[in-house]
Amino acid sequence: MYINIKDKLAEKKMNRNQFAKAVGIGYPAARALYDGTTTKIEFSTLDSVCRVLDCTPNDILVSNDETVQKRLLAYTKAIAKLYNNK
Repeated sequence: MYINIKDKLAEKKMNRNQFAKAVGIGYPAARALYDGTTTKIEFSTLDSVCRVLDCTPNDILVSNDETVQKRLLAYTKAIAKLYNNK
């Protein structure tokens, strides 16, 4: 599993430095997210990334494992439900 933010950054016409500042992370962490080499991410950071890129975790988390894909979709639906109930 990895995070793919390249397309979303391109859509937002945002470079990695702007992204890092908007999310509130350092440039090395932003570069690791961009390169898809991040091995872990805190939920608060994932939430910030999704807010800045106007997306859901399901839009940027990538896996070739079908079981993981189904789990990600379920998590995304659960998170959306939580936000909609606020």
